Amino acid sequence: MPNLSYSGAMTLSQQMDAIELAKYRRRALPDTPEARAYVAMLAEVAAFQDALVQANPTAEQVEQLTASLGEMRKILEAQAVPEHERWYGRGESGGAETQVLMPTMTFEHVDDHELRATTTPGEYFMGMNQAMHGGVISVLFDTAMGRLAMGTTMQICRTAYLTTHYRKVVPLNQQLDLLAKVDLHEGRKLFLTAELWHGDLLCAEADALFVEVRPGAQ
Repeated sequence: MPNLSYSGAMTLSQQMDAIELAKYRRRALPDTPEARAYVAMLAEVAAFQDALVQANPTAEQVEQLTASLGEMRKILEAQAVPEHERWYGRGESGGAETQVLMPTMTFEHVDDHELRATTTPGEYFMGMNQAMHGGVISVLFDTAMGRLAMGTTMQICRTAYLTTHYRKVVPLNQQLDLLAKVDLHEGRKLFLTAELWHGDLLCAEADALFVEVRPGAQ
């Protein structure tokens, strides 16, 4: 059973609006041995995911792995904390090394008008035949465009819609370049476009609408 001793603190997270909670989530991880070890653990989790999807273990190996995972899960459940205290997903962007939802993105440039980033997807993110899963491509676009919508003032926005156009197969284990731009900023609305490139090959495009969050909104 999860540790429920933090239920009072959980109420604090539930009472926060999106802007308040985002201030906590966008903080950099503390430079402590525990936080550095956590990031290293997530890197191992990502490597485990790549190994997992490539392996056909024996029944005995599966039993051993399952038992080990169960023990590790119990350790983590005993250390559960409310959302505003969690290290997972912390930092300026959701595409950082503090998450394993998608390939880590390296942001090379971000201002109020343009974002440039790179990423190298591993085997875990394959759809089929060494091509990256289309859903992961959309998540990359959503994260990159969401970071651009925040701009230099780090305003909090939510996705109103995002449409992905797939042009070419997106390869795995190779560097991809992502470019996003703000086409129009109209009141609380930001209309953005983005492109995903493999070298000189345009692999996918997206257009999206992000809306600035009002105080008090979830």
